[in-house]
Amino acid sequence: MKLAPYIVIALVALGLLLVLRIALSNYVGERADFERTPPSEISRHPERAGIAGLAEIRFAAAGEPSTAGWYAPSRNRAAVILVHGTQADRSSLLNETQVLAEAGFGVLALDLPGQGASEGKSQWGVPERHAISAALDWLSQRAEVDPGRIGGFGLSMGAYVLTQTAALDHRLRAVVLAASPNDVVEQLRLISNRWSLVSQLPAYWALRNSGMPLDLRPKDVIGSITPRAVLILGGDRDAAVPEYMARQLFASAGDPKELWIVPGAHHGDYARAAPREYRSRLIDFFRRNLLN
Repeated sequence: MKLAPYIVIALVALGLLLVLRIALSNYVGERADFERTPPSEISRHPERAGIAGLAEIRFAAAGEPSTAGWYAPSRNRAAVILVHGTQADRSSLLNETQVLAEAGFGVLALDLPGQGASEGKSQWGVPERHAISAALDWLSQRAEVDPGRIGGFGLSMGAYVLTQTAALDHRLRAVVLAASPNDVVEQLRLISNRWSLVSQLPAYWALRNSGMPLDLRPKDVIGSITPRAVLILGGDRDAAVPEYMARQLFASAGDPKELWIVPGAHHGDYARAAPREYRSRLIDFFRRNLLN
């Protein structure tokens, strides 16, 4: 009987340790989205990608950190900027780079600020928008590119910041938004809800401490992209950005707009779930909206 109080104390202590471990794990997990992902091996060696003319480039807007990326020259006067998501670099969009380059489009795949080989710090907001606009500047000066025929493709948080950029910079004539959160706070609440507030609050604190601005939510600004074309992609098995978020973005977008929920697709793995149709839809969308 005398051991009972000690057992209770031990159980309480174990419970507190478990809560602390869960909280710390979720805080660190969210902070990882703002840490640098080093350049992959293929990023450092574009000649190994099997894409004709693909080369390493670097550019910077006045007073901004320099941005690294790949560029495959345009053969049809149009070009597409590719914007990766968190914990990734340009090589995560190698498939899209190859598909669009083989179709004749110029392809500029970025390392966003604080990621890969780019300078700066990740905030998933202002620095990323500036980098995309600097990419538009760089492409607009290319002799083989018509400045009125530039589009964008963004994946996950890359799509999040691409939506913001397209709403502000009308030089983006058509955009594909793949697995884009409609609201980063809402998405964070969903993916960190396993232990309710014990896991959600630390993740939210990490987000706020990152310096990421929480304005310009895609579901609020996507309507500003009209009359430029938007293609929204989602997966019916995407646990990180559920299907309803893609449908909400589609409902908020202005015309012309298209929506494709890819059967069997998880977060952004459309090339695995529907390789032929994914390829044809990407090419067709940019041909219709940048070449015609």
